[in-house]
Amino acid sequence: MTITSTFTNIVLHVALGTRNKNFAIYKENNEVLTSVQFTEGGIDNDLKLMDHPLESGAIITDHEVFNPQKASLTVIVDDDDVSSLAEINEYFHDGTLLTIKAKGEMYPNMVICAKPYKVSSNYFNKTVYTLSFRSVQFAETQYVKIKKEQTKHAKHASTVKTGQNRPVQVL
Repeated sequence: MTITSTFTNIVLHVALGTRNKNFAIYKENNEVLTSVQFTEGGIDNDLKLMDHPLESGAIITDHEVFNPQKASLTVIVDDDDVSSLAEINEYFHDGTLLTIKAKGEMYPNMVICAKPYKVSSNYFNKTVYTLSFRSVQFAETQYVKIKKEQTKHAKHASTVKTGQNRPVQVL
């Protein structure tokens, strides 16, 4: 690390008041991106209300659907810090599952979905990234074989070995 970058880090630390750690990123319970500086961020938790109009013109809402959580973190990376830049690129391209800690709240299963950056003379030899994250959910499917005796109609039974049948034309 050069004298200029060390001085820049000190100035940024004092100017931004980063005494306590508001943000951290974890991969499999290990903190990652420890050499970057998080300056600000935001977490979006929102939901969609399902509205239905009535003939009278009134609108009823019968249920809600929670949207995936989103996060946006502003990160300052030293241009000489090749390993952190490579780490960000790896997590972005591989879709690595990360956990974000923001002010004590944990947000698991987050993936980097955008990483725009800007170069400014205000930060000397630093690059400012705005990392956008989105939560992902996983579902496991199961196949349960149904016997003919368990169905009302035999045609609703399991169709596992029926791939060789010829289709019947419906009129």
